[in-house]
Amino acid sequence: MNTHPDSIDPAVCPLCKQSNQCGNISSCGSDTPCWCSSPEITFTESVLNQLSDDARGTACICKSCALANS
Repeated sequence: MNTHPDSIDPAVCPLCKQSNQCGNISSCGSDTPCWCSSPEITFTESVLNQLSDDARGTACICKSCALANS
């Protein structure tokens, strides 16, 4: 079931519905890279396939979900 894109919160992980701690959203122009830039983080095809079409490119997966699914 797809949700309306306007109801997708970019600060909430679309998988676990917890804060995704996205540095790209919260840093507001800071030069500090987001946690997702770490080499220990991979977003596998299997985790990306869990996203609804509406969430793709709209909300970041949180670090916990990324690590649990890598």
